[in-house]
Amino acid sequence: MQTSPHHPHSKPKPGFTLIELLVVIAIIAILAALLLPALSRAKESGRTARCQSNLHQIGLALMMYVDENEAYPLCTFDQDGFLVPLGFWHEKLRRYSDHDWTNELYRCPSYKGLTLAGNDIADPLGSYGYNANGTQFAFSKLGLGGHLTDPNDTDSAVAIKESAVVAPADMIALGDANQMWLLAPILRAYYGINGPTTYSGYGRLDINSWLRSTAPGFGGAAGILKASQERHRGRLQVVFCDGHVEGIPTEKLFDRSDPANLRRWNNDNQPHADQLLRQ
Repeated sequence: MQTSPHHPHSKPKPGFTLIELLVVIAIIAILAALLLPALSRAKESGRTARCQSNLHQIGLALMMYVDENEAYPLCTFDQDGFLVPLGFWHEKLRRYSDHDWTNELYRCPSYKGLTLAGNDIADPLGSYGYNANGTQFAFSKLGLGGHLTDPNDTDSAVAIKESAVVAPADMIALGDANQMWLLAPILRAYYGINGPTTYSGYGRLDINSWLRSTAPGFGGAAGILKASQERHRGRLQVVFCDGHVEGIPTEKLFDRSDPANLRRWNNDNQPHADQLLRQ
């Protein structure tokens, strides 16, 4: 007679109790909470490395331009911060970089704003910006973008000579662009597109634009600060005239109270704090 494999008095196999399941779930949640920030930091480190690589290549293109022309690309802004129609700095580097503004080379992986080519009345929107003005607000002899000897005549533009940069290793050339608050009417009027109000980078890296747009009472100041702090964990990537790249905390890069910091904006390696916009 065949016996049943299941004895009526056999004990059931042990299983998880509700409390044990809850403990396991809690442990998994704690581990996830510990691991996710580390994964996020690792991802951002990868994006930062990519951005630094982009800037290094753009910096090399800039150095080749300077070697051939013995001067830096003209790209001048007037008192209202609008571009003087002398062409864009990135267009003058195309021959040396073999890339356009909308190509991957000019796109920082941590940048979340618009990328749009410029036109005759507005400079480009995107990841990277040029130190055209130094600590002077307009038509600057202090930055790299050149100046106008006659503000009403674009033919009077004078480029900054290579020899004018006293300390190339301590002179900001370009880097992560200033974030600006772009209202929908501005996007329509200057760029011909319909879209919501947003925060995007201008094709400039400019301490006065930063001071003005983040000043108390400016409508988009809080969002601009937040957008900048989100890039590379609050360290903007900057390439200097000698080609090396640094990650500089946002608050340090735009610190108007530190003469050593202000020197880095100007080709004569002097602070010129008196040229900054007053707050």
